[in-house]
Amino acid sequence: MSALPIDSEKVVGFHGVEAFNRRSRYRLEDFDTLEPGALTWRVKGLWPAVGVCFVGGPSMSGKSFWTLDACGRICRGLPVLGRKSKRAGVAYIAAEGELGVRNRIAALRQAIGKLGGRFKYLGQRPSLTDPEDVADLSAALGDARAELAERGDALGLVVVDTLSASVPGADENSAADMSPVLAALQDMAVQLQTLILVVAHTGKDETRGLRGWSGQLGNADGVIMLTEPSESEGDTIRSGNVLKVKDGPSGDRFGFALAVVELGRDEDGDAITSCIIEDREAPEGSKAGRRPTVKQANAALVAAAFNRVFDDRAVSIAASGAPSGIMGVRLGDLRTEALTMGLGPPEPDLAGMNDAERAKARKGWSDHRNKTFTRALEELRAGGGWRIEHEYIWPLGRTERGAV
Repeated sequence: MSALPIDSEKVVGFHGVEAFNRRSRYRLEDFDTLEPGALTWRVKGLWPAVGVCFVGGPSMSGKSFWTLDACGRICRGLPVLGRKSKRAGVAYIAAEGELGVRNRIAALRQAIGKLGGRFKYLGQRPSLTDPEDVADLSAALGDARAELAERGDALGLVVVDTLSASVPGADENSAADMSPVLAALQDMAVQLQTLILVVAHTGKDETRGLRGWSGQLGNADGVIMLTEPSESEGDTIRSGNVLKVKDGPSGDRFGFALAVVELGRDEDGDAITSCIIEDREAPEGSKAGRRPTVKQANAALVAAAFNRVFDDRAVSIAASGAPSGIMGVRLGDLRTEALTMGLGPPEPDLAGMNDAERAKARKGWSDHRNKTFTRALEELRAGGGWRIEHEYIWPLGRTERGAV
């Protein structure tokens, strides 16, 4: 066989495919002289400086509250879960429940003070399945990175809250749909030299972790999973598990509670509230597969709301069959407090809707919350220890003021 002629512009590659003779971006190193690499961290032993990580959990697990608290810590260079962080700027993308996130940020600011321009907020929903939209988002984040650099700060963290709201029309269980989304996030992280933290839901079976395509867990640089709240000595505790840390230890657990913060008054004079997190010990025995059901968690939240309302609004029950001197609260007061504490689905995003669509969305949201409250009451009654009659609720056996 005669030798192939060599063109000065081309060389023949594998399978006879011609390739231009140019300098490759790939670099080969020798085993004998290869130098060890040093992994850089945004939060040491938890989140890398560049990569894609997840915070997952079911509804009411406190995902957004906990993530916002972590953002505030990174902006100030404070530890997250006891691990050192490097101070950096944050960009928070509220793709779901934009109004609620605004209130949560206001509550956090009220608790920790201003952050000197290191926290950037984006209240529009991106479409991570649309390459043009991804490019627009990257450009906006690039602008934030440049602005932070002028202040002497790096863009260290970008939060996408939530994944499902950022992939409209995609099948979250499909590798064909979700693999390009994860690749786009990974490319964006490298391009911006930052960590991207994705807030995600669990599926119907919460013990199986993140909802959707299994490749999310396999390709993630870190995963933290939160659980539904549980009652511990009259306190509603949420807990989390560091499920995965790429090139780092995992498995430790943590707990926290949500404390209500008043932000002001609305046009009717009613309090506008949100929550901030308070650290707690992780409750014992809340392992995967032993978590309370959604109904049980909702019932626990309503019981906690009863304790909050009781001291200020307890009334003597005059319903038929009620023991003399028994104290309870009105269901209307209890419902208001439970909804304030986060019972039910988050407020829908009304952006881009016309008046009729907004009215329909608000009604659907209100109906859903009412049903959630009713089912939580049914769960409380079924569990024993509570009586509900004539628009009042009281715990059996109580004859004086004091929390259950």
